[in-house]
Amino acid sequence: MRIFVDMNNSHSMSRAPQPVQLNHAKAELRELLESNLVALVALLEQHQRTLDQCMRTIAGVRAEIRALSDARAPWVKALADTRAMLFVALHEVVAAGPPASDTLVSMPAQAGDTTMFERVAG
Repeated sequence: MRIFVDMNNSHSMSRAPQPVQLNHAKAELRELLESNLVALVALLEQHQRTLDQCMRTIAGVRAEIRALSDARAPWVKALADTRAMLFVALHEVVAAGPPASDTLVSMPAQAGDTTMFERVAG
């Protein structure tokens, strides 16, 4: 038999709780902890799926950025062609007429340009 001491009154003694109550409390605590563990495992799995999806999305975006930043990308050539066309159109407006056939027209230099002149067909 166990005896507990009341710290407020050291002269009084009480009996230990019944073992049945302790076993019931232990069972409830175990059940609570097990259900908490199941919920945490489910949450972990959901977070892992979310992280995997985010990583796949990031990999796709990185590939698209690499494609856009390639100097040989189709959009770069289209932009250069548009720039040349606008330059010729501006020259026609300013010069009040098209440039002579097979003449060299000076193009303004831009970063990365290797061509300073283009042939313009009349």
